[in-house]
Amino acid sequence: MCVVTGKWAATIYSRPVSFEDGQNIVRAYVVNLARSPERRAHMVFELSECAVEHEFIEAFDGRDLDLADPEITELIAASFLGSDSFRSGVAGCALSHIAVYRQILADGLERALVLEDDITLPRDLGDVADAVGEHLVGAEVALLNFDSPEPCRLTRKGSISLASSRDLVRPVDVSQPESAAAYVITRQACERIVKSAPPVKTKADDWGYMCRQGLLDGVWCVVPLSVTKDPGFASTINYLRQSGLKARLLAVISRRDLLFARQIVAYRRKRIWRQYRKVEFVD
Repeated sequence: MCVVTGKWAATIYSRPVSFEDGQNIVRAYVVNLARSPERRAHMVFELSECAVEHEFIEAFDGRDLDLADPEITELIAASFLGSDSFRSGVAGCALSHIAVYRQILADGLERALVLEDDITLPRDLGDVADAVGEHLVGAEVALLNFDSPEPCRLTRKGSISLASSRDLVRPVDVSQPESAAAYVITRQACERIVKSAPPVKTKADDWGYMCRQGLLDGVWCVVPLSVTKDPGFASTINYLRQSGLKARLLAVISRRDLLFARQIVAYRRKRIWRQYRKVEFVD
């Protein structure tokens, strides 16, 4: 089943959905690259532990985006192509999340859980997603995972208590929290974002831009974090210049499957993410 026609279509791998008594309501959509079967297997296991109904969506692969191809440039805004944040992998990620929104609309859902494939899930993920979804109105998203280079400033004003000692809170600056690793999104938000694209104008996790453009009415954050990134997986977006020393070194480690080196890299990722997960509450 394709949500975009042409050779850049995203493929939906569906599982039958039947909401039985006691089953969680919010359905999950998992973004996964065809070249990453190990990540798919990881998410199958994680979701089986949570008993969350889900579908896999084959992501747009940034490595295959030919920016000389008119079919591709029609999908990406010129302003985005010329921005400092642009990478082919970033564009592929944004296109993949829009494909998810199209599928959510096609399935007629009022809200859904969107997941990437390099995360670790809590056992009560379904209950958390259901509880969060009940409080979203209009065009909103709630981030179950988010990060920021500086401690993310949050406010308890208007906060909502959830189960498992978690809270739904607002960021002081909606541009600060990033990450599209795990979030609940409403139907209205999907409708507005899909209507505005193509072309894709920004990153999948540029929530501040989406609020400024009226694509979102608001953003919530779940604290403490419900979903964490798995340090064993590197980003597939390729933020680094491939000619750079760091990118070449990581490529060698990946190709040669150097266990000790991979453990060091994973430890470094974990340390960085610990720093990026810091929050502070302000009046």
